[in-house]
Amino acid sequence: MKVREFMRKDLSSVETDTPISEVIYIMEHTELSSLPVVDDKARLAGVISERDLIRAALPSYFDMLQSTSVLPNIDQLAKALERMADHPASSYMTEAPVTVHPEDEDLQVAELFIRKRLKQIPVVDAAGHLVGIVRRIDLLDRLSQRGVRRT
Repeated sequence: MKVREFMRKDLSSVETDTPISEVIYIMEHTELSSLPVVDDKARLAGVISERDLIRAALPSYFDMLQSTSVLPNIDQLAKALERMADHPASSYMTEAPVTVHPEDEDLQVAELFIRKRLKQIPVVDAAGHLVGIVRRIDLLDRLSQRGVRRT
């Protein structure tokens, strides 16, 4: 099965200059944990995730999670996010994210989800334009339908 058969075309994305405060607002209202970041020609420039924002706000947070003795101060996170609010998405996005193409096979996508521990993967055309997104649940739903007819 080709990616184009189960990718989502109704995209939420942000531009490279979108302020972090707006990125957080969009993530919260779309219930997405990451968003594609596009340039002014709709080419994929990167992906920004909740993890990227937390890592930027509290660089040692994920290391602290390994220790049960240290918990971050929530005020510290709030203050850091306030300082970051007007910064552009490009400041914190992951550049050169993992992508797939509409003609790629479902097995390739499944392998990327597992190997790279991703929740969603941007779909780009040959020119690098964002044309869709595929989430793990999209793939799981599609695979669960094989051989099973819904009524």
